[in-house]
Amino acid sequence: MRSIFELFSKSPFGPTRQLMEKSIECAQQLRPLFDAVFADDEEEIQRVTDLINQLEHEADGIKNDIRNQLPKSLRMPVDRRDLLELIHMQDSIADSTQEAAGMLSLKKLRLPEVLKPDVINLVDEILVTCDVAGAITAEMENLAEASFSGPEAEKVLDMINQLDDVETKSDVVGVRLARQLFALEDEMKPVDVMLWYQIFYTVGQVANYAERMGNRLRLLIAQA
Repeated sequence: MRSIFELFSKSPFGPTRQLMEKSIECAQQLRPLFDAVFADDEEEIQRVTDLINQLEHEADGIKNDIRNQLPKSLRMPVDRRDLLELIHMQDSIADSTQEAAGMLSLKKLRLPEVLKPDVINLVDEILVTCDVAGAITAEMENLAEASFSGPEAEKVLDMINQLDDVETKSDVVGVRLARQLFALEDEMKPVDVMLWYQIFYTVGQVANYAERMGNRLRLLIAQA
């Protein structure tokens, strides 16, 4: 495998794809994590949580390599600070996943059965958002070669518009789920209601950071 340094000798955009792939791999563990929580399978919860922590750590390693190997003097078609901000958004996808897993491990949580399908729906919509964001990141090298303009830029802008649409859908699911949660608060412990709300919010941040990554890329194209 080529090292991060070797990739940078050609382009700084290859490692951003690696980081996004690792962050998405981390986010994809949300579905098995919630499945394990709803099945009350403590061994599986721990296994998936450990995997999330490992993947988040690997994402941090890629992020740090990018930062360390990105010379200030490197000529790029985009501002170095903007690229670093885009990298931060990618890494935050893994960070939010790890944060949600940590909250799910704080205490044994129960959720009314009626809410579980919408939770799974929320997770699935978030993962769709991540998939679209990953497809956008896969175009970064081609976009850089095209100097962030022309037909390639138009193609990526269309993908970013699609990303906005799917993220909005996940937001709608999240708001509906929160309303259902608070409608059942009399049947639940207050601390559980607030913890579940915070978990849903943090999981939703996974999709938000994916969208923000796309919007950061939209800005780079506009500045080119």
